Amino acid sequence: MTQLTDAIEDAIAEIPITDRVAPTSFGYGTDLSCVTDITPSADEVDPRSPTAIGEAVIRRLITPRRGVVDDEGYGFDLRGYCNRGVTETDVRSIAARARAECKKDDRVSDADVTMTYVNRRLSVSIIITPADVTRDDFTLTFWVSADGIELQESIDQHG
Repeated sequence: MTQLTDAIEDAIAEIPITDRVAPTSFGYGTDLSCVTDITPSADEVDPRSPTAIGEAVIRRLITPRRGVVDDEGYGFDLRGYCNRGVTETDVRSIAARARAECKKDDRVSDADVTMTYVNRRLSVSIIITPADVTRDDFTLTFWVSADGIELQESIDQHG
């Protein structure tokens, strides 16, 4: 086995440095920027960036459970709670379930979710602590209605 390992290491050493890609601790390459659809110019983002993580979290929170064929545990559709009466207790329960859904993304270490129900819409504010310790916490704030989502402000990075 040592000969094989040595041969592989020798072959890797011969690859010009400009052809190598530095590995990331999370194994991600690049991602397309999107919430409900890609941007017209198919913008790419660093998948560990607040933008990519924030967009992924929003997608999780507007996708119905079992809405992704190969991941039956993906999604918690907040839109289903709009246009119906919800109590303060319901809102706290919804926020706790949304937090659990956010933490399913392995780029998210923690998520502090705050919600209010106003005029048949949910106002959602999430402070996300990335799993990558070199990244600062950031806040994601958006409205959810039965018709879709609307960012209230850009993703706000702390630090």
